[in-house]
Amino acid sequence: MLESIIRALEAGYQAQQAGNLTRAEKLYRDILRRDPDNVHALNLLGMLCVNAGRPKEAIRFIEQALAVDGSDPQAHANIGLAYKDVGKPKDAIHHFSESVRLDPRNPVVYNNLGNVLRLVEQPREAARAYERALKLQPTFAECWSNLSAAMNESDRLERGLQAVDRALQLDPGLAQAWNNKGDILLKQAKYEDALTHYQKAAALSPKYAAAMINMARVQRDMEVPEDAFETLDKVLAMEPRHPEAHHVMGVLHEQMGDRANAARHFQSAIDSAPQMGIAHYQLAQINGRNGTDAELSAMRSAWEKGDLSRNDRMYLAFGLARALEQRGQYDEAYEYLAQGNGVKAAMRPYDDAETADYIDGLYSYAETAAARVGFDAGCQDGHMVFVVGMPRSGTSLTEQILATHSAVAGAGELSFAYDLAHRTRDITGQKFPDNMDRLTPSSFRELGEYYVARHAPDNLVARYVVDKTPLNFQYIGLLAIALPRARFIYCRRDAVANCWAIHRIPFDEKQTYAHSLTALGQYYRRHCDLVERWKSLFPGRILTVRYEDTVADVEGQSRRMLDFLDLPFEPEVLAFHETERLVKTPSASQVRRPIYTESVAAWKRYEKHLGPLIEALGDAA
Repeated sequence: MLESIIRALEAGYQAQQAGNLTRAEKLYRDILRRDPDNVHALNLLGMLCVNAGRPKEAIRFIEQALAVDGSDPQAHANIGLAYKDVGKPKDAIHHFSESVRLDPRNPVVYNNLGNVLRLVEQPREAARAYERALKLQPTFAECWSNLSAAMNESDRLERGLQAVDRALQLDPGLAQAWNNKGDILLKQAKYEDALTHYQKAAALSPKYAAAMINMARVQRDMEVPEDAFETLDKVLAMEPRHPEAHHVMGVLHEQMGDRANAARHFQSAIDSAPQMGIAHYQLAQINGRNGTDAELSAMRSAWEKGDLSRNDRMYLAFGLARALEQRGQYDEAYEYLAQGNGVKAAMRPYDDAETADYIDGLYSYAETAAARVGFDAGCQDGHMVFVVGMPRSGTSLTEQILATHSAVAGAGELSFAYDLAHRTRDITGQKFPDNMDRLTPSSFRELGEYYVARHAPDNLVARYVVDKTPLNFQYIGLLAIALPRARFIYCRRDAVANCWAIHRIPFDEKQTYAHSLTALGQYYRRHCDLVERWKSLFPGRILTVRYEDTVADVEGQSRRMLDFLDLPFEPEVLAFHETERLVKTPSASQVRRPIYTESVAAWKRYEKHLGPLIEALGDAA
């Protein structure tokens, strides 16, 4: 009997290797009828099920094998793959970790471990797993590519580029590596280069949906939404139920002002992936639309699932808060907001002392540099208008009004000022802002020319180009010296209303101040102090526009802003909500509507919960 079982195992393995899975499965099942605890047959049949897309069956067979022999590293590796495929990454991590503990010489398992660590948003731990794999197998091109993705996700972009370039050196035909390099280039706002890499990935692998979706994202960022729609249509023609394609399509429709189609695509994403938290949130937050009871029920059902990723749980919390707020259930809405913000705050806590040192440095180094090189040393281009302020302070509304004028082009939110600050490190070899005392007049001129050159030539045809990136208030010192003819419009809003509007949106965890009421109050005060110092240093170049004043008198404030820019008033600016342009901010829905007053004091519904914010704001409240 033993010899016949061995022969059957060998025959099954050969059939499996040859791709004849039906024959292989029949042989393994015959063995298990005779010897139900045969570890080899259980493992091989389990792996066959993994490869055949039947991970639940695989888990059943491999668990039985591990019950007989729990020290088999390959069995742990195989069941790890199955758990990944059924959406249980934590169980997958456990088994991959056990596999490499039992056999620390298998680079493929380290690579798989890295992949699931990234799924649970642990990119630094993933990078360590990939690095272990590459020590064992330095020519593992796919692992180099995966390492680049982990580096990108942990904001180590230069190391990410080194890793992906090594992957492409080893295997120029690796589509995944071209896609991953595109991701890094996109994060660096190198849109054309990113698009080229995504197109190469899609050319190498014509059914590579992720690369095509990334193409659509970068086409949107390049403000060619018609190309983005065409790309997404191709993805959905291949995979009609692809949740991420529907989600990105929904965002694009919303940013173009088509709320009905946005809602339809968000719902399609949810239908395909019921636990996709970001799609639930995006559907719930569409301005001017009331969510249905069925949508709220679907969110509650997803929330009750115990295996949600941290990201899905966070977005669901914000979505539930929006839905409950619409129903006037403010206390329950606040409970969900607190949980959603808690996820973000735990990832990156706010450090007020560190922020104070940074903001003091921003001003003091700029003040010294301006005194040394003069206020007229930079690039003399006069196109640039920067709309700055805290997020949710009316910057999108202000840009939309200005961009409706015939002499103004709205460029949206850009990373160009951040990139400019980063470029100072390339010039001086030191970090920003400490390095500003090393910048010469020619350095500032070069920086200003670099900033202007980043803008699309079509926009530079206009008299003015608006960069509406709220947190550029940090970089006013650098920008004002590098671009001495640039002008700044500073948007200010009631402090409590502004902070509350930020707190109810799932801002990136890197904006650490946004996720704690106390932190919001502290950061708001620091931003106010910095802007007042900028106004003293650069008199006449910063116009303050209060959101409440614009809501109360849009024509009066529009005339004020246009006077500041030496532009004639055009009545068309009052119909800003009718302008057909891409709006790439969380305010995409709001700026499609005429002026409305509901948000001015929306925070009062939550006033009893906002004690920590009001206390931290102090006089600013």
